[in-house]
Amino acid sequence: MKSILKLFQLTLLFAIVFWPNVARAQDDNIPPPTPVSSNGSGTGSISGRVVLPSGHPVNGRVRITLSTIEIPGMNTYTDNNGGFGFRNLAEGNYVLEVVGDYKFYEPVVEQVRVNRGMQVILQINLKEKNASVESAAGAVVTAGEVDPRVPSGAKKEYEKATTLVREGNTAEAIPHFKRALEIYSPYLMARNDLGVQYLKLKQLDAAAEQFEAAIEINPKVFNPRLNLGIVEVEQKKFMDAIDQLTHALSIDSAQPAAHLYFGIASLETDELPAAERELSKALSMGQSEYSIAHYYLAELNMKKGDRDAAIRELKTYLEGSPNGERAAQSRALLEELRRGHN
Repeated sequence: MKSILKLFQLTLLFAIVFWPNVARAQDDNIPPPTPVSSNGSGTGSISGRVVLPSGHPVNGRVRITLSTIEIPGMNTYTDNNGGFGFRNLAEGNYVLEVVGDYKFYEPVVEQVRVNRGMQVILQINLKEKNASVESAAGAVVTAGEVDPRVPSGAKKEYEKATTLVREGNTAEAIPHFKRALEIYSPYLMARNDLGVQYLKLKQLDAAAEQFEAAIEINPKVFNPRLNLGIVEVEQKKFMDAIDQLTHALSIDSAQPAAHLYFGIASLETDELPAAERELSKALSMGQSEYSIAHYYLAELNMKKGDRDAAIRELKTYLEGSPNGERAAQSRALLEELRRGHN
């Protein structure tokens, strides 16, 4: 049993997989979302991309609902570049509703006609509510995280940095983020994204410093809260992580990454009912993309003394993610659990 539990004390290696889901989405290597099929047998499709009012990628996953008179609604979420898709659509008229963070954006409704064999491709711009947020530092940051006061020089450095990030050049991107912040210190997006690069490099203290600075600029923005919570999970500051993730979920409860890390932090503090609730929510919202939650549900069941349930969770994880970050550990644990069961 000691050797079993020891396996669960390993570092959160899978975090790399989920960084694109918790930071501003800038990684063009993220695979497109799994298209949602309708109940019909048509051959049409609707796909596209959701962007912020500024044209930047959306900050996390946005819910998309497709409806007809016959079908009340099919739901999916964008990927972390704002992409979405519905396939196998029968010919007809459809209503597409895009719902971002209701505190910041108006729902966007598009009417779309799909003919047989047609592939409809859309770009949908979120519409910002007529409101701005006064930050703790006194600067005004719009709800969409785009500060109109950012100088052009800072924007150019930020754009250079984001291009390098998309190319996988984290180390080269960091100096450009820094120069953007030297030009304009309260540049919230640059603070958050610089923190993400430090997180990738496992420079946790440096990452936390940037996320904390971003939160000071605007306490009501989701991404820095979630990212700081992840850093604190990595640092094993689980109670601090729970505090940050509670704030993050109060801003946007529709993001499965926040539920996942809340569940992990709760598990580590032996708050098992909360851990089970949050890990299950991460699975129901994120589906196969968040299959890692099964691994932690296995740990939860081990703590509860339910060996059979732990085995089921590990088997489910391996079926969905045979090459996942925790696959090797899961196989070793599953084998040990089965031996102990005989």
